[in-house]
Amino acid sequence: MCLHSSGHIVVRSFETTPHSLNLSWPVCILSAVLCMTVRPRPVPQTLPNSWSAWDRAVSIKLFHASSRMIPRKYMMLLEHSGNGLVWLFAALTIWYLPIITPQQRCAITNFLLAFVVDLILVGSLKSLIRRPRPIYNSSGDFILVVSVDQYSFPSGHASRAFYVAAFACVYFFHWSYLVCFVATVWAMVTALSRAAMGRHYVGDICAGMPIGILTVAFTTKGCFSLDSMLVDAQQAQRLYEIVNACFAWLRLSNGLTHLG
Repeated sequence: MCLHSSGHIVVRSFETTPHSLNLSWPVCILSAVLCMTVRPRPVPQTLPNSWSAWDRAVSIKLFHASSRMIPRKYMMLLEHSGNGLVWLFAALTIWYLPIITPQQRCAITNFLLAFVVDLILVGSLKSLIRRPRPIYNSSGDFILVVSVDQYSFPSGHASRAFYVAAFACVYFFHWSYLVCFVATVWAMVTALSRAAMGRHYVGDICAGMPIGILTVAFTTKGCFSLDSMLVDAQQAQRLYEIVNACFAWLRLSNGLTHLG
């Protein structure tokens, strides 16, 4: 190895002689020392990894603190209160009652539409991101309804609780501020209980809450008002008549089958 007059380093091969070996040994030793002393620069931690580490740390602290202070049976009540099957059954039962007004049936129809939209959004994100639930989640009292429920992000309970609360505020805003307040507090407590129970990370809850509000924004055309529902009263009443006709046809078919 030598320095050319032009400033470039020129590497020449040495012949295998004792003299050439004596010259090459210092170069090899110097290269080895440089390789050991010069350390590579550490790769900076990316933002998603930093956020994930913070999310896990905060979530497990909240889980341990809540486990010591709050009996699990009370948090299970909150879990059942935010169950989608409970809200779906209640909404369908009220929607089919013949005693409710067309305006009330219109509101419940849009509530059910928001339920479907929320279900599609949360289910799609869960299947795409596939974030595992916390390892300390108790599987003994965890009910797996569909396969995507095994994933954690986003929280379906948080999304559903906030869409129910937002819809309640839209419907009862001009009648009762107390209902709006109670619904909002219930949504916040239910959402936080998901991390307290170890079902979700805090980040899952933070992602689920705006999804629920955006769902109500979609069904109210962004106005959050009963006058701007996506499905109007006439369409809701027409849907009710179609469902009634379908049930009447089924009852008639069942009666004819028994007579035959």
